[in-house]
Amino acid sequence: MKILIISDIHGNAEALKAILANEPSIDHSIFLGDALLSGPQANETMDLIDKLNPTISIMGNHDVEVIQPEHFAHFPEEWVALNEWIIDHLDDQTVQKLSQFQAPGDYEIDGLSIYLHHGDLDKKEGSALPNAPNETFCKLDQSSECPFVFFGHTHVQFTRSIGDRTYINPGSVGQPRTGKLQACYGVLEDGQYSARQVSYKPDKWLDALNSIAPLNSYPKFKDWLKTGLLNGYGIGKNSPWTEFANQGFN
Repeated sequence: MKILIISDIHGNAEALKAILANEPSIDHSIFLGDALLSGPQANETMDLIDKLNPTISIMGNHDVEVIQPEHFAHFPEEWVALNEWIIDHLDDQTVQKLSQFQAPGDYEIDGLSIYLHHGDLDKKEGSALPNAPNETFCKLDQSSECPFVFFGHTHVQFTRSIGDRTYINPGSVGQPRTGKLQACYGVLEDGQYSARQVSYKPDKWLDALNSIAPLNSYPKFKDWLKTGLLNGYGIGKNSPWTEFANQGFN
Protein backbone atom coordinates (compact mmCIF):
# COMPACT_ATOMS: atom_id res chain seq x y z
CA MET A 1 0.00 0.00 0.00
CA LYS A 2 1.39 3.38 -1.06
CA ILE A 3 0.08 6.59 0.54
CA LEU A 4 1.00 10.04 -0.74
CA ILE A 5 1.14 12.66 2.05
CA ILE A 6 1.04 16.35 1.19
CA SER A 7 0.54 19.60 3.08
CA ASP A 8 0.59 23.37 2.67
CA ILE A 9 0.04 23.85 -1.05
CA HIS A 10 -0.88 27.53 -0.64
CA GLY A 11 -2.25 28.05 -4.13
CA ASN A 12 0.85 26.77 -5.95
CA ALA A 13 -0.50 24.51 -8.67
CA GLU A 14 2.88 24.16 -10.38
CA ALA A 15 4.41 22.55 -7.30
CA LEU A 16 1.48 20.15 -6.86
CA LYS A 17 1.59 19.18 -10.55
CA ALA A 18 5.25 18.24 -10.17
CA ILE A 19 4.50 15.95 -7.23
CA LEU A 20 1.62 14.22 -8.99
CA ALA A 21 3.78 13.67 -12.07
CA ASN A 22 6.53 12.26 -9.87
CA GLU A 23 4.17 9.82 -8.10
CA PRO A 24 1.81 8.52 -10.80
CA SER A 25 0.88 5.34 -8.93
CA ILE A 26 -0.59 5.62 -5.43
CA ASP A 27 -3.29 3.78 -3.52
CA HIS A 28 -4.32 6.61 -1.18
CA SER A 29 -3.49 10.23 -0.48
CA ILE A 30 -3.64 12.43 2.61
CA PHE A 31 -3.81 16.21 2.52
CA LEU A 32 -2.93 17.96 5.78
CA GLY A 33 -4.41 21.36 4.98
CA ASP A 34 -3.78 24.91 3.70
CA ALA A 35 -4.88 24.50 0.12
CA LEU A 36 -5.31 27.94 -1.44
CA LEU A 37 -4.32 31.05 0.52
CA SER A 38 -2.31 33.04 -0.16
CA GLY A 39 -1.23 31.78 -3.58
CA PRO A 40 -2.18 33.04 -7.04
CA GLN A 41 -3.28 29.68 -8.52
CA ALA A 42 -6.19 28.89 -6.22
CA ASN A 43 -8.65 27.52 -8.78
CA GLU A 44 -5.99 25.47 -10.56
CA THR A 45 -4.92 24.06 -7.20
CA MET A 46 -8.48 23.12 -6.25
CA ASP A 47 -8.94 21.38 -9.61
CA LEU A 48 -5.83 19.27 -8.93
CA ILE A 49 -7.03 18.41 -5.43
CA ASP A 50 -10.38 17.35 -6.89
CA LYS A 51 -8.63 15.06 -9.37
CA LEU A 52 -6.39 13.64 -6.67
CA ASN A 53 -9.48 13.09 -4.49
CA PRO A 54 -7.58 12.65 -1.20
CA THR A 55 -8.70 9.81 1.02
CA ILE A 56 -8.57 12.27 3.93
CA SER A 57 -8.22 16.08 3.89
CA ILE A 58 -7.57 17.94 7.14
CA MET A 59 -8.69 21.52 7.72
CA GLY A 60 -5.82 24.02 7.88
CA ASN A 61 -5.84 27.50 9.39
CA HIS A 62 -5.78 29.14 5.94
CA ASP A 63 -8.66 26.92 4.81
CA VAL A 64 -10.67 28.35 7.71
CA GLU A 65 -9.81 31.85 6.48
CA VAL A 66 -11.39 31.12 3.10
CA ILE A 67 -14.58 29.96 4.79
CA GLN A 68 -14.54 32.75 7.39
CA PRO A 69 -12.68 35.76 5.92
CA GLU A 70 -13.07 37.73 9.14
CA HIS A 71 -10.12 35.72 10.42
CA PHE A 72 -7.72 37.74 8.27
CA ALA A 73 -9.45 41.14 8.58
CA HIS A 74 -6.71 42.35 10.97
CA PHE A 75 -3.85 41.39 8.63
CA PRO A 76 -1.74 44.12 6.95
CA GLU A 77 -3.70 45.74 4.12
CA GLU A 78 -1.63 44.18 1.35
CA TRP A 79 -2.40 40.68 2.65
CA VAL A 80 -6.08 41.54 2.98
CA ALA A 81 -6.13 42.81 -0.62
CA LEU A 82 -4.46 39.63 -1.88
CA ASN A 83 -6.68 37.25 0.09
CA GLU A 84 -9.87 39.08 -0.84
CA TRP A 85 -8.94 38.95 -4.53
CA ILE A 86 -8.24 35.21 -4.32
CA ILE A 87 -11.54 34.51 -2.56
CA ASP A 88 -13.53 36.76 -4.92
CA HIS A 89 -12.19 34.81 -7.91
CA LEU A 90 -12.78 31.29 -6.56
CA ASP A 91 -14.98 28.89 -8.49
CA ASP A 92 -18.51 28.58 -7.13
CA GLN A 93 -18.17 25.30 -5.21
CA THR A 94 -14.75 25.87 -3.69
CA VAL A 95 -15.83 27.18 -0.29
CA GLN A 96 -18.22 24.26 0.09
CA LYS A 97 -15.44 21.81 -0.80
CA LEU A 98 -13.10 23.31 1.79
CA SER A 99 -15.81 23.18 4.45
CA GLN A 100 -15.82 19.39 4.05
CA PHE A 101 -12.19 19.11 5.17
CA GLN A 102 -11.94 17.22 8.46
CA ALA A 103 -10.80 17.92 12.00
CA PRO A 104 -7.63 16.54 13.61
CA GLY A 105 -7.98 13.03 14.96
CA ASP A 106 -7.42 9.30 14.64
CA TYR A 107 -7.97 7.87 11.18
CA GLU A 108 -7.58 4.48 9.54
CA ILE A 109 -6.57 3.64 5.99
CA ASP A 110 -6.66 -0.02 4.99
CA GLY A 111 -6.01 -1.13 8.57
CA LEU A 112 -3.26 1.43 9.23
CA SER A 113 -3.98 3.63 12.26
CA ILE A 114 -2.69 7.21 11.94
CA TYR A 115 -3.25 10.50 13.70
CA LEU A 116 -3.62 13.56 11.45
CA HIS A 117 -3.34 17.23 12.39
CA HIS A 118 -2.70 20.36 10.36
CA GLY A 119 -0.05 21.26 12.94
CA ASP A 120 -1.31 24.64 14.12
CA LEU A 121 -1.06 24.92 17.88
CA ASP A 122 -2.01 27.67 20.27
CA LYS A 123 0.80 30.24 20.51
CA LYS A 124 1.46 29.37 24.14
CA GLU A 125 2.05 25.75 23.08
CA GLY A 126 4.80 26.66 20.62
CA SER A 127 5.39 25.48 17.06
CA ALA A 128 6.23 21.92 16.03
CA LEU A 129 9.58 22.76 14.43
CA PRO A 130 12.75 20.64 14.41
CA ASN A 131 14.17 22.49 17.43
CA ALA A 132 10.99 22.26 19.53
CA PRO A 133 10.96 20.23 22.77
CA ASN A 134 9.22 16.87 22.84
CA GLU A 135 6.40 18.39 24.88
CA THR A 136 5.34 20.52 21.91
CA PHE A 137 4.83 17.48 19.69
CA CYS A 138 2.79 15.74 22.35
CA LYS A 139 0.32 18.64 22.14
CA LEU A 140 -0.52 17.57 18.60
CA ASP A 141 -1.94 14.14 19.29
CA GLN A 142 -3.12 14.45 22.90
CA SER A 143 -4.15 10.95 24.02
CA SER A 144 -3.91 9.17 20.67
CA GLU A 145 -2.19 5.79 20.61
CA CYS A 146 -1.51 5.77 16.85
CA PRO A 147 2.10 4.94 15.94
CA PHE A 148 2.26 7.65 13.25
CA VAL A 149 1.35 11.32 13.71
CA PHE A 150 1.36 13.35 10.50
CA PHE A 151 1.19 17.15 10.58
CA GLY A 152 2.13 20.18 8.48
CA HIS A 153 1.86 23.93 9.04
CA THR A 154 5.50 24.66 9.86
CA HIS A 155 6.79 24.04 6.31
CA VAL A 156 9.90 22.10 7.33
CA GLN A 157 10.31 18.46 6.31
CA PHE A 158 11.45 16.31 9.22
CA THR A 159 10.70 13.33 11.46
CA ARG A 160 10.82 13.11 15.24
CA SER A 161 10.55 9.86 17.24
CA ILE A 162 9.25 10.16 20.79
CA GLY A 163 8.81 6.90 22.63
CA ASP A 164 6.88 4.51 20.41
CA ARG A 165 5.38 7.31 18.30
CA THR A 166 6.77 8.89 15.13
CA TYR A 167 5.90 12.49 14.29
CA ILE A 168 6.23 13.34 10.61
CA ASN A 169 6.02 16.63 8.75
CA PRO A 170 6.13 16.05 4.96
CA GLY A 171 7.11 19.68 4.38
CA SER A 172 5.35 22.22 2.22
CA VAL A 173 4.22 21.55 -1.34
CA GLY A 174 3.96 25.16 -2.39
CA GLN A 175 5.80 27.49 -0.03
CA PRO A 176 9.37 26.43 0.75
CA ARG A 177 11.08 28.05 3.72
CA THR A 178 14.53 26.47 3.86
CA GLY A 179 16.23 28.00 0.85
CA LYS A 180 15.30 25.59 -1.94
CA LEU A 181 12.81 26.03 -4.77
CA GLN A 182 11.20 22.60 -4.58
CA ALA A 183 8.00 20.85 -3.62
CA CYS A 184 8.22 18.64 -0.53
CA TYR A 185 6.04 15.67 0.30
CA GLY A 186 6.12 12.23 1.84
CA VAL A 187 5.27 8.66 0.90
CA LEU A 188 4.26 5.91 3.29
CA GLU A 189 4.72 2.58 1.53
CA ASP A 190 4.09 -0.76 3.23
CA GLY A 191 4.60 0.87 6.63
CA GLN A 192 7.88 2.58 5.70
CA TYR A 193 8.01 6.37 5.40
CA SER A 194 10.25 8.32 3.01
CA ALA A 195 10.58 12.09 2.68
CA ARG A 196 10.75 13.27 -0.93
CA GLN A 197 11.28 16.45 -2.92
CA VAL A 198 10.83 17.42 -6.56
CA SER A 199 11.86 20.52 -8.49
CA TYR A 200 9.52 22.46 -10.75
CA LYS A 201 9.38 25.56 -12.95
CA PRO A 202 7.59 28.49 -11.27
CA ASP A 203 6.91 30.50 -14.45
CA LYS A 204 3.13 30.03 -14.46
CA TRP A 205 2.95 30.81 -10.73
CA LEU A 206 4.79 34.08 -11.41
CA ASP A 207 2.48 34.88 -14.34
CA ALA A 208 -0.55 34.26 -12.13
CA LEU A 209 0.82 36.53 -9.42
CA ASN A 210 1.44 39.29 -11.98
CA SER A 211 -2.19 39.07 -13.09
CA ILE A 212 -3.56 40.05 -9.65
CA ALA A 213 -4.42 43.69 -10.20
CA PRO A 214 -4.68 44.81 -6.54
CA LEU A 215 -1.01 43.92 -6.02
CA ASN A 216 -0.05 46.73 -8.39
CA SER A 217 -0.76 49.05 -5.46
CA TYR A 218 1.82 47.16 -3.39
CA PRO A 219 4.86 46.69 -5.67
CA LYS A 220 7.30 46.02 -2.84
CA PHE A 221 4.98 43.36 -1.43
CA LYS A 222 4.60 41.74 -4.85
CA ASP A 223 8.38 41.64 -5.30
CA TRP A 224 8.74 40.20 -1.79
CA LEU A 225 6.33 37.38 -2.66
CA LYS A 226 8.25 36.61 -5.88
CA THR A 227 11.61 36.68 -4.15
CA GLY A 228 10.38 34.44 -1.34
CA LEU A 229 9.27 31.75 -3.76
CA LEU A 230 12.31 31.90 -6.02
CA ASN A 231 14.93 31.83 -3.28
CA GLY A 232 13.08 29.21 -1.25
CA TYR A 233 12.36 31.42 1.75
CA GLY A 234 8.62 31.83 1.39
CA ILE A 235 8.14 34.20 4.32
CA GLY A 236 11.54 35.84 4.26
CA LYS A 237 15.19 34.87 4.49
CA ASN A 238 15.41 35.12 8.25
CA SER A 239 15.57 33.06 11.45
CA PRO A 240 14.71 30.28 12.12
CA TRP A 241 14.45 29.28 8.44
CA THR A 242 18.06 30.15 7.63
CA GLU A 243 19.26 28.03 10.56
CA PHE A 244 17.20 25.06 9.41
CA ALA A 245 18.54 25.50 5.86
CA ASN A 246 22.10 25.49 7.17
CA GLN A 247 21.33 22.26 9.03
CA GLY A 248 20.19 20.58 5.81
CA PHE A 249 16.42 20.55 6.34
CA ASN A 250 14.07 20.77 3.35
